[in-house]
Amino acid sequence: MILKKGSFNLEKVKVIVIGGGPAGMMAALQAAKNGYQVSLVEKNKNLGKKLLITGKGRCNLTNYSDLNQHIKNIVDNPDFMYSSLAEFDAYRLYYFFEGLGLPLKIERGDRVFPSSNRAQDVLKVLQKELFKHEVELIQDQVVEILIKDQKVKGVNLKYQDQLEADKIILAAGGSSYPQTGSDGSGFELAQETGHKIINPEPGLCGLKTKEDWIYEAQGLKLKYVSLSLLKNGEEIFSEFGDLEIRNNYLDGPIVISASMHIDQNPEAYQLEIDLKPALDFQTLDQRILRDFDKYSNKYFGNSLGDLLPQKLIPVILKLSSIDYDKTVNQITAEEREELIYLLKKLKLNIKAKKGFERAIVTRGGISTEEINPKTMESRLIDNLYFAGEVIDLAAMTGGYNLQIAFSTGYKAGNNLN
Repeated sequence: MILKKGSFNLEKVKVIVIGGGPAGMMAALQAAKNGYQVSLVEKNKNLGKKLLITGKGRCNLTNYSDLNQHIKNIVDNPDFMYSSLAEFDAYRLYYFFEGLGLPLKIERGDRVFPSSNRAQDVLKVLQKELFKHEVELIQDQVVEILIKDQKVKGVNLKYQDQLEADKIILAAGGSSYPQTGSDGSGFELAQETGHKIINPEPGLCGLKTKEDWIYEAQGLKLKYVSLSLLKNGEEIFSEFGDLEIRNNYLDGPIVISASMHIDQNPEAYQLEIDLKPALDFQTLDQRILRDFDKYSNKYFGNSLGDLLPQKLIPVILKLSSIDYDKTVNQITAEEREELIYLLKKLKLNIKAKKGFERAIVTRGGISTEEINPKTMESRLIDNLYFAGEVIDLAAMTGGYNLQIAFSTGYKAGNNLN
């Protein structure tokens, strides 16, 4: 018999947590703190492999804002998260880590990072806490969740013996960055227990376009541009910031944000880039006139160096109907108007989302309709719980997705009885 949460005793109950990411580690910690005998099964050699690459290695732990702000930034099934965030919100997460001796800081947009700028330091305090609360770490892969009479009984492991369990928390992650171990195996385990899986797809990812000129501009970084996302010609999203043209796709903060507003029919969408958002049409026209006056005797192709990045000039020349070797003083007002329109409304047609290999999150997963949001327990199988990216939950950038992982992990580990 051991003491659980203060005033009453329980027989020691065995809990298996599947997955050693943020959600799994938090779930294991809470279960252990509540007096359960906890085993954490992780197939990688080390815990938190994906955690280490979040925030470009700095680990954007959360967004220091209230529940409503988090709900507003959750794209898929935000209402499901009310209970988890009410129990363990961004403020509690902040003080949880500071209580473990990890100094934090708040940056632009209320994004929270460790003061050291090292994701490794986040993982270190979590591992120390797991050790302190005697969580057993098992390096292996769960290949089957054992069910009898609609109740969990244990798991089959790939390399070791079968493990018995009274309760199981599945926190095996999604499909994004599969090289970190998030290879979709959690979806298979859930599906084998009878759960519905909403089709997984990349979220917060780059976008492939139909236009071939992006190959010519590969490596180009555009700062302080405006990006609009249109569906069937109607604007549904816009954002100001930076984008980057990589090998055959668009990337960067404003592009990955736009990707969260694209459904499973990406070809219905179009991007529109304003290369000069600080200038309206008239002001941009005046700016171009000054440049044209300066380079009046040069070819058009040699007159854009003050206006555009070098890598973008061949693209604009290709898309424009103005001849390269037309002298600037011969360019008509109509041709100049066409150039302005091109710079203010550079259009790209989306072909597909970039795959899971560089997607920040997974959209889709275990249907929230089959999970009790007050406990994270399955509505189909007794004593089976879920946490983290394996659930059909996804949010915008800014720390909101890690908060989902920590909050659902906390919720599951704290509501097992």
